Amino acid sequence: MKLKHFLLVSLIVLFLTGCMKESKDLTYTGTIEADEIDISSEVSGTLQKLFIEEGKEIKKGEKIAKIDTTSLNLKLKEAKARLNSANAQLKDISNGTRIEEVKKAKASLESIEALLEGAKSKYDYLSKNYDDLKNLYENDAVSEKKLEEAKTLVDQSLSNFKNLQKQYDQGKVNLDFLLKGPTGEKIKIAQSEVERVNASIELLQYQISKGEIYSPIDGVVQNINYNENEFIQNGANIANILDLNNKWIKIYIPEKELHRISLNQELNINVDYLENEKIKGKVVYISPKAEFTPKNVESKENKEEMVFEVKIKIIKDSDLLKPGMFADVKLEGDK
Repeated sequence: MKLKHFLLVSLIVLFLTGCMKESKDLTYTGTIEADEIDISSEVSGTLQKLFIEEGKEIKKGEKIAKIDTTSLNLKLKEAKARLNSANAQLKDISNGTRIEEVKKAKASLESIEALLEGAKSKYDYLSKNYDDLKNLYENDAVSEKKLEEAKTLVDQSLSNFKNLQKQYDQGKVNLDFLLKGPTGEKIKIAQSEVERVNASIELLQYQISKGEIYSPIDGVVQNINYNENEFIQNGANIANILDLNNKWIKIYIPEKELHRISLNQELNINVDYLENEKIKGKVVYISPKAEFTPKNVESKENKEEMVFEVKIKIIKDSDLLKPGMFADVKLEGDK
């Protein structure tokens, strides 16, 4: 009798122990999200044309926007002209100085010198006239308007004199350069100028090519941050595209259940509207630090509970699975 009683008690204990070891399936809800790609402009300019709409799908390589590159095209044209000039100068230096070039440079310098002397005489005359008028103005003999007109003429003549002086100085430099003839150092400088202008042309061509912006991925246009005809700075974020090939879901698991999940673990994901679709996910991140249940997922029961953020990458899904949908992640219990 005692033996039967002992066996019965043992069976009950084993049954209860088995029940205690078995854990229930748990379900955690989150929102489907996708990586967001910033579409930035590599050049500054007016947003000439937008080819996208918010909420619409876009394929890799489709045109997103066109930036007006008129100013860059003009700079490119100017740079090509500078290149022609630099190449011509390099050729001349390499070939040596021609006698007719020296004569031409001397004649030009003499012409500028004559103009410079005339400008100096005119400036001196107008300056003296202004000083005389100033004395008369102080004695109320002439109007303020007449004095101001005289001052304007002085300023204009001074500006003209300074410009001619610069031309004269540059003319002297050019003549000295021609008289000394080519040297290895001069040829090297001319070659450097050709290389510098070539580099600026390559940069401008690159910038012009970036005036047309294309999508780097398949996705959905999330936001458009500028309107057509607005000016955009280099680096400005024109639009945001959701990468539909990189979808994921974030859930928060209580500390007491954390042992049931591990990195690279595959999980089943269910969406109410996609009951017949088999959606799989893989754990790619488990937070090393606990936090209080986030406001957007808390309830009265769990708001003081410490949880761990878990990120699950969608590895098998349906084309119908879209960012923003609610989804349930199932953690199967021990059987």
